[in-house]
Amino acid sequence: MVTVVLLPNLLFVIFPPKNIPNGLQDVHLFFTIIERIGIIAFIVILLTSNVSFINLNINLFLLLMILCIVVYYSLWLRYVLKGQDFSLLFTPLLFIPIPMAIFPVSYFLFASFWINSIYLAITTLIFAIGHFVNSWNSYIHTK
Repeated sequence: MVTVVLLPNLLFVIFPPKNIPNGLQDVHLFFTIIERIGIIAFIVILLTSNVSFINLNINLFLLLMILCIVVYYSLWLRYVLKGQDFSLLFTPLLFIPIPMAIFPVSYFLFASFWINSIYLAITTLIFAIGHFVNSWNSYIHTK
């Protein structure tokens, strides 16, 4: 489940971003630490839980997860096909700012609802705080 979201990040190795603004850095180390703690905790909880995905039903949360991942992969495709410009990682999608941050977080949040795990929801919110702040900072610097 986590691999589905993290896998496209390997595109950075194959297609590194171009035109990165000079002096760009995360807002504050605190938010980067929060972001990392959130994603690591999510992975640990998911790996150590006894959730059987085979027995889970198809419901609205699963459909929303699928929608989020399709949009997220489409945004990665846009990034690759349009020349890997750094700004494409943060360009709004219609009325949605920083969509490449919002859609994976939404995917994780819907996943926590789908498997009915408050712990995964909490770790997703912790991850979201750091991820949104750092992504917003990068977005502001690409304008």
